[in-house]
Amino acid sequence: MNNKDDIRILTERFFNGETTIEEERLLYRLYQGDDVPQDLKAFSEMMLDMAAIGVEDIKDIATDEPKAVVIPIWQRPLFRWLAAAIIALAIIGGATSLFVHNSEEECVAYIYGQKVTDHNVVMNELSQTAMSMANSHRDDDVALQLDEMFN
Repeated sequence: MNNKDDIRILTERFFNGETTIEEERLLYRLYQGDDVPQDLKAFSEMMLDMAAIGVEDIKDIATDEPKAVVIPIWQRPLFRWLAAAIIALAIIGGATSLFVHNSEEECVAYIYGQKVTDHNVVMNELSQTAMSMANSHRDDDVALQLDEMFN
């Protein structure tokens, strides 16, 4: 066999997907030479590009393993930093909202069946009720203590 016959046979096998890695390497070398038949010159540029890339750079056909390494998004450093920042902001925001909500004094009382949330009204009613209880028992100490506590 000569180079022209080898190129024809290997090119046909290449496009049928029947070549081995060694045969593809040989085919690329043959296309780099001057013995390329005129009817196959259209494939020269493609074969030279394939030779430049190299079969090993694409994948190892024998094991069918890709050469590229794929890193899942949760293992990338930027994603980890972003996730940590979001978690920290969520914790700080939650703690702040709890602190702000709990620091506000809420005053609720049901006076004669009506819900009252006005602090002054609730404290005034509580004071009057406590004073009337203390006066009904005629205990001046309790009245003084309640008066000091609410005024």
